[in-house]
Amino acid sequence: MIESGGSVLERHNVTVIGSAAETLVLVPGFGTGQAAWRHVVEAFKDRYRIVLFDLTGIGPGSQTHYDHVRYGSLDAYVRDVVAVLDALRIFDCVCVGHSVAGTIAALASIRAPYAFRKLVLLGASACYRNRGDYRGGFDGADIDGLIESATRDYLQWTASFGEMVVSGPADAPAVREFVATLRAMRPDRALSLLITILQSDVRHRLAEIRVPAVVLQASHDPAVTREAADYLHRHLQGSVMEVLDASGHLPHLSAPAVVIDALRRHLS
Repeated sequence: MIESGGSVLERHNVTVIGSAAETLVLVPGFGTGQAAWRHVVEAFKDRYRIVLFDLTGIGPGSQTHYDHVRYGSLDAYVRDVVAVLDALRIFDCVCVGHSVAGTIAALASIRAPYAFRKLVLLGASACYRNRGDYRGGFDGADIDGLIESATRDYLQWTASFGEMVVSGPADAPAVREFVATLRAMRPDRALSLLITILQSDVRHRLAEIRVPAVVLQASHDPAVTREAADYLHRHLQGSVMEVLDASGHLPHLSAPAVVIDALRRHLS
């Protein structure tokens, strides 16, 4: 069954701001929604036509259409990104993807290179697991522990996971916001997606990506190691990398000025 453009846009809660000639696409990562980009939107809305949308199941805004089987790999998300861009007739855009959304956008550029002029990968990783000499950050026991604790008490897990991922105290605004969006997700879907993300490995696809890429990595990111960011940079042909003076996996929420300054440098 072929979806109409209108149904694609409705399913992914697409928001379009402005009417500038250049298009900036912002894609939220796991456990966040479009509101996570509000500081970036405010900084760039006069220069770009800004497009935001939700990836199915990744945040609280697009839970209805989540299917455990279909979204058991990143491939379905790649098809969804291309479908949204095609429905909007987007060509030659700058796409900023956070966390796994950055990885998904990079894979989408293989499928539809005509849609992308530049990729900005904020806190992205080609593989989150430690495999051989590769240090992705998580061992099998780490993943098992995350899933076990989340299954035992999801509310408690969101609190501890939020503090760890954002790298802040429980009362920090960015931590509170991230925890709230996690709690707005259905626990079974959140855990299913988390497993899919942590078990993903797209290192073998990086050589296929030809769109210019910028890798932005916080100086301390508990979800993505510096080694993983360096690996991404080395294996994306012609990419550039900048280490941000920020802590946590959501610097666009916890240190938005730092992220905005970096975007201004790399999008100019």
